[in-house]
Amino acid sequence: MNNDNQLVSKSLKKYPFLKRSTAFIVSSLLLFDTVPVYANHFLEDGSVTGNIFFWNRDRERKDISQDLNGNRQYHGYKKNIRQSTFNANLDVKSGFIADILAFEVGGYGAWEVSNGGNGHPNEIGFSGKRTRWDENWKKDVSGASVYKALVNLKLDDKFWLKAGYIQPSGQTLLAPHWSLLPGTYRGFEAGTVFDFQDNGVLSMSYMWADKYKAPWYKRVYNFRQWDNKTEISYLHSAGLKYDFKNNLVLEGAFGQAHNYMNQYFAKASYKMDVLDNPLSMSYQFYGAKDQHHRGLDVYDGLAWLQSASLQYQIGPVGLRAEGVIVKAEGNQGFFLQRMTPSYASSNGRLDVWWNSRSDFNADGEKALFAEISYDLGHLSNYLAGWRTATSYAYGWDAKPNSSKNQSGQRNFKSQRLIESAWNIDLSYTVQESWAKDSSFQLHYTRYNNHSNNPSWSNGYDNIFQDEHDIKFIVTLPFTIFSPNQK
Repeated sequence: MNNDNQLVSKSLKKYPFLKRSTAFIVSSLLLFDTVPVYANHFLEDGSVTGNIFFWNRDRERKDISQDLNGNRQYHGYKKNIRQSTFNANLDVKSGFIADILAFEVGGYGAWEVSNGGNGHPNEIGFSGKRTRWDENWKKDVSGASVYKALVNLKLDDKFWLKAGYIQPSGQTLLAPHWSLLPGTYRGFEAGTVFDFQDNGVLSMSYMWADKYKAPWYKRVYNFRQWDNKTEISYLHSAGLKYDFKNNLVLEGAFGQAHNYMNQYFAKASYKMDVLDNPLSMSYQFYGAKDQHHRGLDVYDGLAWLQSASLQYQIGPVGLRAEGVIVKAEGNQGFFLQRMTPSYASSNGRLDVWWNSRSDFNADGEKALFAEISYDLGHLSNYLAGWRTATSYAYGWDAKPNSSKNQSGQRNFKSQRLIESAWNIDLSYTVQESWAKDSSFQLHYTRYNNHSNNPSWSNGYDNIFQDEHDIKFIVTLPFTIFSPNQK
């Protein structure tokens, strides 16, 4: 018996996390035993929910090669992604103990049924490598991963904090990548809300993180500079939103990659009725500027993307118009909303999403987007839940980056690129029955690069050649247990 006690004692000293976990479990059991009402809330207000997804994608891209003399050759369209994947996630959420403390954990898995083309990672299954910094762009695999594991704290609905493996939810500039599920930061986020009754509501939050993973990687990894080697200790951001309760909302945020990059955000949005129909409008500003650091600067001075949007609903008809203008002079040559420039290294808030393949974010680029949608349920009750839409995006004046040739001259300074995309969407959401809220989505994009540049070449490191892209997505949500079932 004494030997057993000594073995336990040595194990706890050798593995401190085991000691902390044991203490937590024991204290939780004591809490539940002595204060049963807290345990009841912990269990009865909890939930177990999830989704089952099916994803099918067929994408082909025009292949153009270029030799050292600038001669180009067209090789037709090559398959880029041909993929079928089943995904599923399960989220377990507790109720609040003493209306203060709660826990969440969530995991997901992917089964790559078929996988073709050379577009790896496909960002729906898992990359063949566990982290971004091991990526070799060769294959995708099936697998599973935890995407959230956190503790939630709240005080009187005015202050909240979450810590662990989290997704941002406040007003900061940090955001996750999305596949069918979000990426994950390791860190904490805290916020507060002040309700001034008729004078409005002020929401503020702060977030700090030292590691991240995009959802197609299994393990978290550190942040790095553009060279993919120099480590960035942490990212952090603070933001606020003021809702005047008169349809006017103002937002602002500031973020930093430690000793590397500053980022800025401002947004004003307003809603009003025009001819008894709702009109929403907004203006957005996103800025980025290098701090003084070693290595290559990403931008020359302040880079920015500005956007204006209008959305008008006339019964079953939705009209949407947006425009962007970009200034991103420098070695990168395009604007990014994230504080770390490398692929999948982190992500940031950007409320402009056109689902048109290109980001339309090159230096000097101006771009316009227009969409019209229709709720088919207006035609017949049999069509309730069906929606269709078509949209078009057009960008012009895109400039190349400031890369130089061996003689120190910019190779492509005089180029100006045009790009465009046409989209069509059809979706259905189940209205009743056991499958209520299940959805089916079909999306097609025909993207056109109005140049003969090979993909990601000649100073356009974020622009590829022409594509045809078809996506079909099925989402089946399910609930195993929730308070609403009582």
